Amino acid sequence: MRYIILLLFFLIIFINKISIGQKNNILDKTKEQIKLTEARQLFFQGNIKTALLSFKEIIAFNPLNSKAQFGAASCYFKLKDFKNAQYHAEISIENNSKVDDDIHYLLAETYFRLAMHEKAEKHYLKYRETTSKQELKEHQIDLKLTQLAYSKKAMSKDSKLSNQSIKISNMGPTINSKGPEYAPSISNDGKYLMFTSRRADTKGGNIDQYFDHQYFSDIYLSKWDSINNQWSVPTNKIGKINTNFYDASLSFKPDNSIIIYRNILNVTKSGDIYQAAYSKNESWSSPKPILYKNKEVSNQINSSYFESSASITEDESYIYFVSERPSGLGKTDIYYVKKTNKIYSEPIHLGNEINTKGDEKCVFIHPTGKILFFTSNGRDDSMGSYDIYYCTGGHESWSKPKNIGYPINTTLEEKTINVSKDGNSAYVGGYYDVNNFGDADLYKIDISSLKLMLK
Repeated sequence: MRYIILLLFFLIIFINKISIGQKNNILDKTKEQIKLTEARQLFFQGNIKTALLSFKEIIAFNPLNSKAQFGAASCYFKLKDFKNAQYHAEISIENNSKVDDDIHYLLAETYFRLAMHEKAEKHYLKYRETTSKQELKEHQIDLKLTQLAYSKKAMSKDSKLSNQSIKISNMGPTINSKGPEYAPSISNDGKYLMFTSRRADTKGGNIDQYFDHQYFSDIYLSKWDSINNQWSVPTNKIGKINTNFYDASLSFKPDNSIIIYRNILNVTKSGDIYQAAYSKNESWSSPKPILYKNKEVSNQINSSYFESSASITEDESYIYFVSERPSGLGKTDIYYVKKTNKIYSEPIHLGNEINTKGDEKCVFIHPTGKILFFTSNGRDDSMGSYDIYYCTGGHESWSKPKNIGYPINTTLEEKTINVSKDGNSAYVGGYYDVNNFGDADLYKIDISSLKLMLK
């Protein structure tokens, strides 16, 4: 009898332990699910870095959580850390092939950015088999498969679509930081370098809590030191050019006045184009809306929609700009205004030969007025993501756009370009694996072999 009582006693303890273990397991899973929901919310709010920390916390507790692995991969992709995106996405799909409807799309995009063309194609095709026609249209899968084929061909050995004599040089630690640098612009006289960066020392030092939780952007200026043959330490303390919100460099006017972008809460619309006059004492006036003396045209350039880029000819007879207004073909298109007898026209769409159903991001008219550069992600002849293109000829009679070629264009993003007056040097904000400091850097590229001035 005594043995039976002891047996019952231990049996009760064993059952209680199992019950407690089950309760703890249920509790752990509940906490895990709550954490996962919170991480997803942070991701969709644009707080990518905090979301990533939350996903990694779940993974540390449970590496087999495929949804957390997928979330981490999505975060790394947004942060342009494609190696880590690949690592976590592959773990995610290995543990659960149906972890998310977009797992094949995420893998395809990641492999494409890493120039792993065969694997990218495999997952684009898998995604095309498993998703709706609407999703395929939104993600432009057919276009991306076409771009993938072009990219693979351009990067192949002895391809006529590449130019191995191109030399790409990082502009160095004086100019670049651990934060992103982009939109470089060189004055016509080569005296000034202007660019945009999102660093901790931006005016106000604040982050955008309603968008991507990174520092607001500022305009930085560096002056060429002709004695030491180097650029000076850049500064963002340029009179009243920068604000506590978004300020970005666009281009120089012939007299070293500058055209900039501003997006200021309760002041601009969705982002407007401004100009600041240059004075002989090497300072710039307070920025005013572009062509502010002609309010009618100024208000047509700066619409209620997003305007993101602008460049002006040396004689100031043409102003090219990028706008998101609904009259375009895609997300953003290139427009221009033309001056005749001191009067500017209404904005004119640059046409379907240059604009696409995709996104034209940056426009730059060379000082000669004979070459137009722009960036786009909507063309068939693309290395992937945003590429740089150029047209020759002249205003209103531009040639068919030509991809500037590999290795200037890569499977990563080349969103902005500026070219020196002699046509021998290009300045690009990009992600080249050339002494990169951790994000988009500014690069100087020797393009003399392209002989653009002879075209």
